Amino acid sequence: MKKSFVAALLCGALTVAAVPAVPVMADEPDYASMKIVLILPGSIDDQSWNASNNAGAKACDEQLGTSIEVVESVPVEEFESTFTEYGEKGYDLILSAGSQFDEACAAVAPQYPDSIYTVINGQISDTDNMVPVFPKEYEGSYLAGIMAGYATENGNFAVMGGESNAPMVKLMDTYDAAAKSVCEERGLDFTTARSFVNSWTDVSATKDMAAQMMDNGADTVFCYSNEGASGAVQAAEEKVGKFVAFAADKNDESSCVYGSVPMNWANVYPWIIQGVAKGELKGAQEVGVAEGVFEAKYSDACSDKCKAAVDQAIKDITDGKIDFTQYFSEK
Repeated sequence: MKKSFVAALLCGALTVAAVPAVPVMADEPDYASMKIVLILPGSIDDQSWNASNNAGAKACDEQLGTSIEVVESVPVEEFESTFTEYGEKGYDLILSAGSQFDEACAAVAPQYPDSIYTVINGQISDTDNMVPVFPKEYEGSYLAGIMAGYATENGNFAVMGGESNAPMVKLMDTYDAAAKSVCEERGLDFTTARSFVNSWTDVSATKDMAAQMMDNGADTVFCYSNEGASGAVQAAEEKVGKFVAFAADKNDESSCVYGSVPMNWANVYPWIIQGVAKGELKGAQEVGVAEGVFEAKYSDACSDKCKAAVDQAIKDITDGKIDFTQYFSEK
């Protein structure tokens, strides 16, 4: 991408509200010439957040002819230096995946106005060259909550996260709301407990926490902690409970997995690259169920009634019929 692409973005591009499926035409920008890097906080083999974002980058390479450099397992203390490194190298688009990159991006991006900085799951857009793309995770977790409501036998839920932050609390709120609604329909009393592992990678600690929550009565586990989630799956299997996966498809990981709501960034990354190259993205963007970020994956154990309820929720979300703000504990 030549500097003119960035200039086009900085000179009044329109905000795009949806993710269109736009074929690559002959008169489109030369995507192959763009210098792009994707910075990840974890391993591309985590079968979760990092793997999904890496798949998005690969989808761009296949569909648009880009050659996106992927840097994985970057520690927090190196966020700013890594952003600086690629700014100094004159990269056109510097992508990073995770809200934990927000502050580092805000500190570095203003120093390199000719580079676009996009934090996937980010929300800070202090300068024109900061174009965060925030997935409405609370939409996906709502679908997971419906699955959990049908999976449980006693209405007692263990809800876990890698860390406590505003987006995490919101997605837990909608998960609980959906699970509670299904429990009420089924005549079950609803009980939920939340815990934060304070790690996205510690499988052992996540397993121990999930096991303790199940010992306290939970029979259905939800855990959003990237690699660490595999520990929660192990605990659910050993305790003969149920697990509903989020951000990754874990249906084949264990028979205890009732269903999954993975993030499909392969549907969105090409849109990001095209939007940046054409100058069509400006400021903070949001994507969710309607844009194909979240999908429902049903295991063989998932009932037809559950599938129908989730499918209807997907339609309702796409049609804008659900006001999620009613469920948020933090307004």
